[in-house]
Formats: sequence, structure tokens, C-alpha cells
Amino acid sequence: MRSLLCVPGSKLAMLQKAFGTSADQIIIDLEDSVTPLDKPLARENVEEFFRSLKTDKRVSIRLNERTSDEIKADRTLIRALRGGPLTSVILPKIHTLDDVRFWNRYLPREFSFEVQIESAMGLVNTAAIASHSRVHSLAFGPADFMASTGMPSSAPGTPSKEVPRALEYPLSEIVIAAHAYGKLAYDGPYFEIANQVGLSDSANTARALGADGKWAIHPDQISIINELFTPSEEEIETAQRIIDAFDNSSGAANFNGLMIDEASKKVAERLLERATRIHK
Repeated sequence: MRSLLCVPGSKLAMLQKAFGTSADQIIIDLEDSVTPLDKPLARENVEEFFRSLKTDKRVSIRLNERTSDEIKADRTLIRALRGGPLTSVILPKIHTLDDVRFWNRYLPREFSFEVQIESAMGLVNTAAIASHSRVHSLAFGPADFMASTGMPSSAPGTPSKEVPRALEYPLSEIVIAAHAYGKLAYDGPYFEIANQVGLSDSANTARALGADGKWAIHPDQISIINELFTPSEEEIETAQRIIDAFDNSSGAANFNGLMIDEASKKVAERLLERATRIHK
């Protein structure tokens, strides 16, 4: 998945619009974007909406955190949605492997877990969290992470302008842990909706660190995210030429003045695999 659009379950019109976008995955939120008073309405909306939903998109529901009084009602909803288009549940504020084990016992086993790392404790336990067999992906939650660590912010989930790269380290740790266990890794949302330059910079940085995609919080962000997480024709052509050059050599080879080796071939092959998945 390149783009994961998160929409509040309490806003039925937004739900309907989301499935008409080019987002690869739709995340229906029961947590942060829904007020406490609207959480019952959100669950009612989701159950009603799913009765007629037909889609080829990956569909997920973000539950309330483990300590919330809402999780019993959330579980009832998830049970009611078995056998439909729901493919996974988003688990927010996962701090330890024990949190994942709790949800593994608590929720129906048909659905994989997409885990949000949103705290200092979550970050130091990322590898253990990624190791759980039911975890499909890890996603960075920048706003809550910044609150957890006391990082200064120029906007929600956005580092201060004096240190714009402050979130690269935690995102890199999440990507490394996820890929070490064969899981996907996603960057969290960029909160300045009208700032397309900032979004492009954020998405480019995430891709450079190895992230597989990025959350969106507005439909206008989707096209930029999709474009930047899709290998370009030039990248695809270069990757194929690197593979060919290495295969036609007896070891390390010269490619346009650059030394390429087995590692270079693996990077190129991974890019081609990604391009193939996207264009299926």
C-alpha cells in the first residue's frame, strides 16, 4: 500500500467519499478523530455502511486504545463485520509486545494487526512488537510520539522548523524493525493539509528511509503520496539495467561510472518487485 486514507467513522459522507478516491487503503477511525460522544454513532455508521460495501481496496478499522472503556463495544463491532470486506484492524498506542498479545486474545483471529508506534516505550519495543505473527505492518504516529518524548513542535506532528529532521530517527527504527520481520512499514500523516511542498518533502524522506507508504488525512494528499511511493519509469529502467549489468559480469561491475555488486542488484530487484505489485 502506498497511500492509507484515514477517515472518521462518525462522518458518513466522508466514508462514502473515501472509497471513491485513489487511496490504496481506507482506514475507518473510531479513535482520535471521533469525539467521545460520537463513538457510538461511529460504530453504528460503520456497521450500516459495511452492509452494502463492495470494494477492491484494503479496508481497516482503527480501534480505541487498550485502556479505553470503548474496546468492548469495538470488539462487538469487529465480530459483526466478519465475513465482509474488512481485512485488518489498526491498533493505536501499542507500547509493548504484551499489548499485541492482549489484542490477539481479545479480537477475532480473521483479521491481521496494523500497529501504531506512538510513544518512546513503543519505539524501544518495536522489534519485539514486529515479531508477533499476527502483525502485518507498523505505522509511525508522529503527533503522540512527539508528546511522549517532549519534542518541540511547530504544528501537530511536525517538528520545530529549527530541527526539521527530528522524526527521521524514530521512523527509521520502525522501518528497520518491520522489515527485519518481513512486515510493512508506514509513515504517519502530514498534518499541514494545504502545504503540498511540506507533504512532498515528508513523503520523499519516508521513502528514502525505506517506508512502504504513508497515511493521509485528506483526499488532496493522496495523489502526491501515490506518485512519490510509485517507482518512476526512469527508476524502473535504471534498476533493470543494473541487474543486467551485474548478471553479465563476473562480479562487481562498472555501471555508468559507479561500482555495482550483489547488494546493488538486490536493491534493484526490490524496486522492480515493488513496481510490479503497484501495477497489478
